[in-house]
Amino acid sequence: MALKPKQHDQFMVLMTGNIDINHLSLKHRYQNIIVTTAYDDILMCIETTPFNLILLDLTVNFSIAAVPDRLRHFRPPWMEEMPRTAGSSLDLHPWQTELITRIKDPLGINNKTPVIAIINPTKDAQSDQQCSTEFDGSLTGPITEQQLNKLIDLWQTKASALDYIQIILSKAKNNRRLTLTLFEKLFEELPSQVIDIKDALENKQYNLAREITHKLNGSASFCGLMDIQQSANALESCLLNNNYASAHQHFLMLQQCILNFTCHQKFILTNLGKC
Repeated sequence: MALKPKQHDQFMVLMTGNIDINHLSLKHRYQNIIVTTAYDDILMCIETTPFNLILLDLTVNFSIAAVPDRLRHFRPPWMEEMPRTAGSSLDLHPWQTELITRIKDPLGINNKTPVIAIINPTKDAQSDQQCSTEFDGSLTGPITEQQLNKLIDLWQTKASALDYIQIILSKAKNNRRLTLTLFEKLFEELPSQVIDIKDALENKQYNLAREITHKLNGSASFCGLMDIQQSANALESCLLNNNYASAHQHFLMLQQCILNFTCHQKFILTNLGKC
């Protein structure tokens, strides 16, 4: 059976198949991970729980008892109608194809969730080619704890960047060209404004610091960047009320928010089509 997460506001991960990590360790140390090898449990998870990352093991042949009768020996008719293109899943087992189809269902809650294929180390090249169109990446199995930590860190960072993209895409009414322009201006202006605010505070030019903060606050508000807006608003409020003792602390918080945002610059601009 799957391990139930203790919290639902974390970066949720679904792991399936042959995992080189003690499951009891996962249960106590990784409250945001669900581990399961039973076919029906995997289906239930992807249909009822929104995940941030799915690790789908293609190396393990689930026990015959765990695979529904309908999927043991035949190919669904709809598979025969699909074009046989390079990198397609037609050489995968029907249960694998059905899982991928269920995950990527446009109406499913995990249709945008990145899926990483766990492949057989003796068939890397072949598996990479087969998985290219269905998966967002691949690793040779079994997964070690070190690999798991690195993988979660990587995709958690990507998830934050994608959140920023979605926020501004929504503001730009899904106009990708406008979204790209907004990001370019933000990546250019925000770090410069932070430097100017720091200089103004150090020189006790509080009115100047407030004016720059107000401008930064307006940009963040217009683009829907709530984390930056909240920090800028707190700093602006301190400067308006002459609370200079607290201004430095709120500036450091704003500076960190800007750093958290700009660290995604390369990924965001590449994702939006700028090389």
